[in-house]
Amino acid sequence: MKFRALALAGAVLAVAAPAAVSAQSYNATTIKKSVTVGDLKAVVSELGHTFNSEGDYGDTSVVATDEYGIIYLLIGTACDVNGVSGCQGIMMQVRYDIPEGMTHERLSEANLAQAAVNTWADFSDGTLGFTRYQVLDDGVTMANIKANVLVLLDVSSAAYGVVLGEEGY
Repeated sequence: MKFRALALAGAVLAVAAPAAVSAQSYNATTIKKSVTVGDLKAVVSELGHTFNSEGDYGDTSVVATDEYGIIYLLIGTACDVNGVSGCQGIMMQVRYDIPEGMTHERLSEANLAQAAVNTWADFSDGTLGFTRYQVLDDGVTMANIKANVLVLLDVSSAAYGVVLGEEGY
């Protein structure tokens, strides 16, 4: 996507130094009703992305960087509840510093134009974020989790263009 290169010019919140992903088990057809940090790392590895760290946002969380330098977070939610071990949801996020000139109206436009992610801002700490949430209840394939990460990365780049007021998004 052409916008990804421009998005790199935005200040991505650096959260950790890159490291190689250790060998993890990934099988595209495996059904997951919950995930562990190992599952999240396996998705990062399968995507060919760089694993940066784990545990920064809870026990079941990883920080990774894609091939364009976009840093993203995979955070397990609803963990170890209702008799299910592991996390039954995944919050996927890309975070940037708020760009100069961003308005509440552009945030609303981004949410309308790119509904596959939630576009939000925390003005108190200067963070612009894009979130995609995946519920694992009743099971999803590992391939579906991988696809959702790719949707986050592609759609957040487009939504960032809307926030900037770029044409064509």
